Amino acid sequence: MTPIIRGEGLTPSEQRLARFADRAFLRLWSYPNTFNDRTKTACGGGQELADLLAVFENHVVLFSDKAIRWQEGKAIELAWSRWYRRAVNDAVVQLNGAERWLDLHPDRVFTDKHCTQPLPVPLPGKADRITHLVAVVSGAEAACRRYFSDPRGSLIIVPGLKGDAHVDITRSDFRPFLVGDVNPGGTFIHVFDPVGLEFVMSELDTVADLTAYLTARTKFLRSGKINLAAGEEHLLAAYMMNGFKDGKPGFIPEKLRKRTRRAQLVIPEGEYETYVSSQLYAEIAGLKKQSMLWDEVIELVTQHVLDGTSISILNYEPSVALSEEALRVIAAEPRMNRVSLAHALWGAMTRCVTEGMARFVRRTSVTRRFPMHHVGYLFLILPQDKGAGSYEEYRVYRSRMLLTYCLSLFREQPKLDTVVGMAFDVYLKDGEIRTRSEDVLALEPPDWTPEEIANLQANRALFEMVDLRELKTTTISRRIRNPFRASMRSP
Repeated sequence: MTPIIRGEGLTPSEQRLARFADRAFLRLWSYPNTFNDRTKTACGGGQELADLLAVFENHVVLFSDKAIRWQEGKAIELAWSRWYRRAVNDAVVQLNGAERWLDLHPDRVFTDKHCTQPLPVPLPGKADRITHLVAVVSGAEAACRRYFSDPRGSLIIVPGLKGDAHVDITRSDFRPFLVGDVNPGGTFIHVFDPVGLEFVMSELDTVADLTAYLTARTKFLRSGKINLAAGEEHLLAAYMMNGFKDGKPGFIPEKLRKRTRRAQLVIPEGEYETYVSSQLYAEIAGLKKQSMLWDEVIELVTQHVLDGTSISILNYEPSVALSEEALRVIAAEPRMNRVSLAHALWGAMTRCVTEGMARFVRRTSVTRRFPMHHVGYLFLILPQDKGAGSYEEYRVYRSRMLLTYCLSLFREQPKLDTVVGMAFDVYLKDGEIRTRSEDVLALEPPDWTPEEIANLQANRALFEMVDLRELKTTTISRRIRNPFRASMRSP
């Protein structure tokens, strides 16, 4: 495999954005400084498309990062108008242009300035694409803090403020540092200052959670139901505390939704402080730490893809497309699913190593809602027996065993839409569990023929497998109400 070229951000603010995106989208699906070939010549490079482009499943997120110096010493109205035009308006122009380019030329997006490497992950077709546009604007934070006498000084969200009204100083209710719908005639553009960006991408640090928030935020801010939010952190806190109703995100407490249907809502200052001082926040933070094993596994396999060091498995030659397809399934899990999945995986690794088992298998099923999708996970912990052949022979043996377990899970649970198999060669060193190699498979339900069923039975006998139904079934319990609903079972 050829290594993948990735930018790192050209400015400090772009580099900060890239770090957030690497954590939320992970590196295989987020690309700083992407380019189109519209202006490419024999001696020159292409034109920058977006400061960061992230793509995952049918979601595409385009970021424009504008760091514009605030003009100190100028009248506040003038300084705001100049900053807004150079930061927000210019971001709007760039984002609209990038969206048009994807609509017209989705095959002409590159990860390097010389346009030699096309975007390595597939862009969804225009009909299925959900596009999120995000303007990250900085430079006005200190002036905003002084104006509002607020230690954070985040921009105030006023959805009724549209387009050029942001800088119309003749309006009787004109005030600086208010941001609403900056692109009223097109795709909604989310405007985040550094304060808002950090809160959102730290709290919602998986692609599923972040895109769900952007989708809900668009709908809510264009619904006409909200008059003002005192800052992005307070809007986010309202979202986190109210979680989901029947799988749909809500910014309003369930018991108030009917009562406030025709009201103009205000999300006041203090909402974020209420959230971070709650038991819910403390427990979610603790569970996040437990879930990081899942992120580490994705990044471990992703690193091989980015470096071009993946190896063949089950006679399939390694490719970015093949690896991305499997990794996409496990990366699509929201944070609260990852808590339980990491718990199940870590428990399997620990039992295998501490009890000296030659093999340990655990399975976990996840139901993702809206749209409904049933995913079965199978974890195979199989340390190498050094007296049983070379490491290459061990890898072949392990991958065949993993495939057999996955197909067996489909036979037992025919309603599963996808089965993901993950195999590890684990060992203990300095009191820590480590892994030498990993295999990841993602399978769709097979079309069972008599020949395939007979072949599966033969392989089950070869690998001396017990009936999966004989494995003890346990339930992973949750200590808190899950704000990102998903049902989990771990046998």
